[in-house]
Amino acid sequence: MLERDPWVPRPLTPEEIVLIRHQCVKLLASYLRQEAYNKVLKTRIVKTAEERERHIADIREREGHAVKTYIAYQLIYWRTFRIHDLPMEILSNIIRYVVWSAPSPPIGIRWRLQLTWVSRYLRHAAISDSTLWNAVWFRDNPPFERSLAFVERSGISPLDLRINDTEARKFTDEEVCALLKALTPHLHHIRMLIILLDNWEPILSVLKWLSDYGKEADRSLIMERFEIHRTGNPYIWPGTVYRGARFDPVNHTVSLYSLFGGKYVPELKSFTMNGVYIDWANTPSLENLTTLDLRRIPLELCPSLPRFRQILCSSPMLTKLSLDGAGPASNPTGLNNYPAINLPHLQTLVLANFAAPFSKSIVSHFTAPNVKDLTIMNFRGFNYGPFYEFMIGRFRKIKLLTLYTTNCPVDILPTVIKWLDSMPLLAYARLAALEYDILQAFLFDPETMEDKDRAPRLVNPRLNVIEVQNIRPEAFAKFIGARKLCGIPVKKTYMAKNMLADFDANLLRYIRENIDGLMIVDMGAKTQEEEELLNEP
Repeated sequence: MLERDPWVPRPLTPEEIVLIRHQCVKLLASYLRQEAYNKVLKTRIVKTAEERERHIADIREREGHAVKTYIAYQLIYWRTFRIHDLPMEILSNIIRYVVWSAPSPPIGIRWRLQLTWVSRYLRHAAISDSTLWNAVWFRDNPPFERSLAFVERSGISPLDLRINDTEARKFTDEEVCALLKALTPHLHHIRMLIILLDNWEPILSVLKWLSDYGKEADRSLIMERFEIHRTGNPYIWPGTVYRGARFDPVNHTVSLYSLFGGKYVPELKSFTMNGVYIDWANTPSLENLTTLDLRRIPLELCPSLPRFRQILCSSPMLTKLSLDGAGPASNPTGLNNYPAINLPHLQTLVLANFAAPFSKSIVSHFTAPNVKDLTIMNFRGFNYGPFYEFMIGRFRKIKLLTLYTTNCPVDILPTVIKWLDSMPLLAYARLAALEYDILQAFLFDPETMEDKDRAPRLVNPRLNVIEVQNIRPEAFAKFIGARKLCGIPVKKTYMAKNMLADFDANLLRYIRENIDGLMIVDMGAKTQEEEELLNEP
């Protein structure tokens, strides 16, 4: 029944259509009869063990025949499906469901291409729908023929573009300039632009391209999200000396550009700058942002303190603020010098790679009573006691906390305990590259500052889900066991696969005994618990 079918797809004659329909009716009737018989067969009472074995084997054999019959019916039935008679708008919807359900961008690209190879009708339906082609990831090599073909097919629909090279294939300045020239006619309808490039020269070409267009073009931009990441050496900057040699970008005498040539782009809501700098003073588009993400920028190249505060003041709907080794270009400022800016809609705050005085100074410039997700990274090697003391009670609605490469010397342990206790809603913790010195802060009574009397109270009583990676097995096991001994066990743990290899059999058994749910996962995607906590009112 399921032998290799020699049938070749082709336009069917009326006689063939009638024959296939008769076959479908016969197969469907046969399948329904077999299913009905199988239901009766399962109710038959058998007495001996030998009869029971034969009975079970008979059921399995008949169920197998029923499945084969149904598969044969499905294979034949779709030959007569009148896909060409579907209205174009319905067929377009079906194709969109197929394309946008792809599990990854590379598969999505392949599916879009394959849809155009099936038939002339499907090719016409796919190519005529510009929304299928407006999300383009430039993964092909220069001159990017396939990706540019996608751009052309998108027509005038808003474009979402991602351009990035790799360690194995770094784009040259000439290749990027040729690509930008091809994209210039479409720049006015780019909605999202994400750039990740290794070398300075192509980065500067992108900034110059945007600046020149803003100064010269008559058409306004609709860009809502702009990200530019320089993935190369973070210590090399134009005009500076690195390892005894001065770096000057080839064919670029200018390295400072205002974003969009100083033109105001009111639609811009998400702005990310990583390892790159701009003329902050002459970039008016940094207003009404919902996301501000600054990373790896030397202090002298960051926005001035007045400009930084102006960006925050003009973005009252800001929901995410990420500052990783970048912030206002000023010395640490006292609390009384500037009034704090209220950011009532801020939900996600990331602080990373700051010296202790500077970290406290940055937080002093704003209040954000509704932050739910806080990340602290690489606060290590300095006395961060004043920072944690300043943070006590400042973000009382935190539900998710990330601690990465952060330590806790003995002299600031009481302060860290009080800080953790000031976040009573904390339910989810992401812990990475930590030692027991800071893990133990979750095990103390904040009133007595002792860990031997478990009865009174513990910090973060709602904490029951954690993500862990790159933590010594002994330290993690000690933390898990102590938390359970305290009467507030961790109910679920998401552990990175590479961390599991460090556990011996005894430690792994101990972990499983003290955690109800241990999930071994690839880190990166949000978990269900994260999504639920972030979506809670």
